[in-house]
Amino acid sequence: MMTPQDIFKLLDPKNQNLPKISADSSTGKYEFIYVPVFEENVKELEKTFPAIKKHKLKGEKGESHDVVQGSQMLRVRGMGKKADMSPRKIRRMFGAMFLSAEHVKVKKLGMLCDEVEWVNTATTSILVAALNPTLFKPSSKKTPVPEVVLINKDFKKKAAAVKKAMAEGEVTAEAKNLMRVLGATAPNSLSTEAYAKIIEMVAKKLKVKCKNVPRKDLKKYELLNAVSLGSDHNSHLLVLTIPVAGSKKTTVVAGKGICYDSGGMQGKGSYMNSMKEDMAGSASVLGTVLNIVKNKKKLKQTTYFLLPLAENMMGGSATRADDVWTAGDGQTVEIKHTDAEGRLILGDAICYAKNNFKNIDQVYTIATLTGSCVVALGEIYTGALCNDETLKEAAVKAGKECGDLVFPGPWDLEYDDNNSPVADVANLGEKDRDAGWIKAGFYLARFVPKDKKTGKLTSKFCHFDIAGSIDMKASGAGHRRKGFSSGVGIGYLSKLLTK
Repeated sequence: MMTPQDIFKLLDPKNQNLPKISADSSTGKYEFIYVPVFEENVKELEKTFPAIKKHKLKGEKGESHDVVQGSQMLRVRGMGKKADMSPRKIRRMFGAMFLSAEHVKVKKLGMLCDEVEWVNTATTSILVAALNPTLFKPSSKKTPVPEVVLINKDFKKKAAAVKKAMAEGEVTAEAKNLMRVLGATAPNSLSTEAYAKIIEMVAKKLKVKCKNVPRKDLKKYELLNAVSLGSDHNSHLLVLTIPVAGSKKTTVVAGKGICYDSGGMQGKGSYMNSMKEDMAGSASVLGTVLNIVKNKKKLKQTTYFLLPLAENMMGGSATRADDVWTAGDGQTVEIKHTDAEGRLILGDAICYAKNNFKNIDQVYTIATLTGSCVVALGEIYTGALCNDETLKEAAVKAGKECGDLVFPGPWDLEYDDNNSPVADVANLGEKDRDAGWIKAGFYLARFVPKDKKTGKLTSKFCHFDIAGSIDMKASGAGHRRKGFSSGVGIGYLSKLLTK
């Protein structure tokens, strides 16, 4: 079992056995070079590497050759049209290149990088791909990792831009890997108390104000507390604050932090495996804070990052279906299912924000919230529900730009059937199997600031359901290792919150 200090050390890239990444304008120094070939650059590559001419490449997908040119080994792979390359495809290409060349015994591994604009994404993807779950094994010996050299003839004259992009990419990878390491940590080590301590340690290192809300101040937040009643570990709420001088409006970002989800009294059965990752939303928020601070991004508004933590377990004191609890804003909530617990702690996090912060302009929530979203969208898209058309479009755009795709659901109040005959709201829709991920978003919207007379939301609201896109089973892919989640959310949250 690890201590919070042990886990905190694993969050440091220096302790993750990651490759050094550098840049060069020349191909002549490297024994092994990965050569992605696009339909548009075949002729240019044939001039650089005459040995590939005999293969009569077209740059089409599926073309694959290992070519010897003098003392160099060229791993040549057809990638299709360069014009079709998106940030998501670029990310996957570089991650896959790194993993497929791991067995190569060289000190420096060359990779052609066709565009300067790809350096940031390439750097992030390589460092994300390189993270190895063996870091959790005390007996595991660190194997030497080759330095990765990104190569482009224009890098020398654009050295400053390349250096900046590489540095930013390294920070984004650190943020993603923070989220991924926390999510992969065994739940007996990452209790709510341990996780709270780690959050405080990360905030201190980043010099960000962090408040672990005292237990006495959480008494009125019954939804948050109810989730942990069956556990030996109390619920916690941590608030990280980044002020913006002159900001008249504020933003709230809340991430679900269920350190383990057994499903509560009603259970999960065989679906309990991988539920250590049910705190991924909170880890994504923490990673976003790191990415913003270390990359010196400027927030649009004073922003409060809320991380509600709980453990949903079975036991004699655990919350039951039919229980009614009172949220921090006075709304009563009937428990229809004990496995719909993430929305409970997020609802109270929003209530805490309403009770303590003024002029809330935007509210974001991010969570591994529903199996319904996995069924609807699989592992490719994050589901989003937004009450504001401009914000919805911005979320989709941000997802495309960072490679974590976002699919918006319809904002139609007819979906909201989170009703109860004995309480103000139920934690499950009356027909929850139908569009459950959308209804879960509308449940959270019940707690977003609203006009008391009209009942209309006065804050822009966007909920992200990452239950599918996180890859909670940590099955991995050709561009990253098994054992870790995808690290989703940090990219689009960082873009949405900053100028």
